[in-house]
Amino acid sequence: MAETVTQHQYSNAVTPVNGGALDANVVRTNINNVGTTYNTHDSDPGIHVQSSAAGSRPSAGTAGRKWVSTATVAGATVATMAYDTGSAWVTDTTFAVSNGQPGIYDAGNSGSSKAIDWANGPIQKVTMTAACTFSFSNAITGGTYTLILVQNGTGGYAPTLTGWDFGDNSPSYNSGANKKNVVSGLYDGAEYLAAFAVKGA
Repeated sequence: MAETVTQHQYSNAVTPVNGGALDANVVRTNINNVGTTYNTHDSDPGIHVQSSAAGSRPSAGTAGRKWVSTATVAGATVATMAYDTGSAWVTDTTFAVSNGQPGIYDAGNSGSSKAIDWANGPIQKVTMTAACTFSFSNAITGGTYTLILVQNGTGGYAPTLTGWDFGDNSPSYNSGANKKNVVSGLYDGAEYLAAFAVKGA
């Protein structure tokens, strides 16, 4: 259960000070003073620590709250931190890493339409099983994202990347069977400014 720190704040003194039944709600120091508060950091009511799914957290609405949870990214369990803006929970994307590098998340087969959620990782692989229109969510402004497009054993499938701007360098995909194409772009808050498109050899 997630609880705010202030739910555990010390209570005020009660009588009798000595003798009588112990009041378990009162905490006294070794000099018999009653603690009435934590220090400023510890009494922050916005700190929530919890170990179950992010779906257990309360609705957004109190700016400054934090929420620690876990997620599976690229096959590994990693920690995530979210904060409440007052209107929405925003999750800092945390990636499974090896030697400082993000993992590759396998987003599965494409079908004719595919939604890519970057919260699963900044590098994702999709197996093309049909001509597919891709949509994207949860990009962070300033983030760089990479999509690995792998043709299946049949090949011949063209991707359409919604919101990606390749400028004057439209990619020429290799759609041969089992070929790989890699596209990468910087998200500027409105679109992905494509850095490159690599034809699979």
